[in-house]
This record gives sequence, structure tokens and C-alpha cells, in this order.
Amino acid sequence: MPSLRHAFLLNAVRELGRSVPDIARTRASWDACLERIREACTTTLGMEYDTLTRFDARSVVSLFTHPEQARILARLVDERARLCEAHGRYADALADSVYAGQLLMCSRARFGLPRDARAADVLEREAGTPSPLPQAGE
Repeated sequence: MPSLRHAFLLNAVRELGRSVPDIARTRASWDACLERIREACTTTLGMEYDTLTRFDARSVVSLFTHPEQARILARLVDERARLCEAHGRYADALADSVYAGQLLMCSRARFGLPRDARAADVLEREAGTPSPLPQAGE
């Protein structure tokens, strides 16, 4: 059973890796990018993005059985923060960045630093690092 759960999580992380470039490419269109983020959340976590983000980070992390799940959601929330910043919605971008940080903090508190660090390594290896935001004038 644990190997099946691990395979599911690894598949979710790989799916996120496939989705993130699409999300970054559609950042110019608010609706298209937001829809990609929602689709990625449903595909990777099996839960709706809008539902998960309505609750506080501690409650959401308590739903998860592995730190990879919290990291996936934090990555998607961070992508939404980048979308908000690209569209000049700085207050929303800041709120999303804070929420992503809270998800990571709660993940470390719940799963412990060693497990969360391994989850971070897996996510970076499979999904890559977030693409940088274009600077003004680019």
C-alpha cells in the first residue's frame, strides 16, 4: 500500500511539472491562466483549488497525508500570486504569497523538517523551479 501511495504522489508531482509551463505561458490572459491553475489542482490533488484556498493553511494541510501534497498546493498558490502580480493586483499577489508560505510552514510543522525537505527535493526535481517573472520593459 505505501508504494501505491508513493506512485500516486510521484505521478501528481510529474503532472504538476507538465502543467506549470502551460500556466506560465498563459499568464498574459487572466481567465486562461486561472483555469489552468484550477485544472492542475484537480489533476494533481483531486480537489478543487477554490475550495482548498478558502480555508486556513493549517486546516488544508491537515487534509493531506504527505508533504508533497502541501508543496503542490503551495506551488499552485504561488503561480496565482505571479499571475496577480503580472496583472497589477499586488494586494492579491501578496496575500497569495503569504498563504503559500503558511502552507509550507504548516507542512513542516505537521510532517517534520526532514520529510518536508525531501518533498521539496522531489518537487524541484520533477516540476522544476518557478519561472522568473518578466521585468518591466521586457
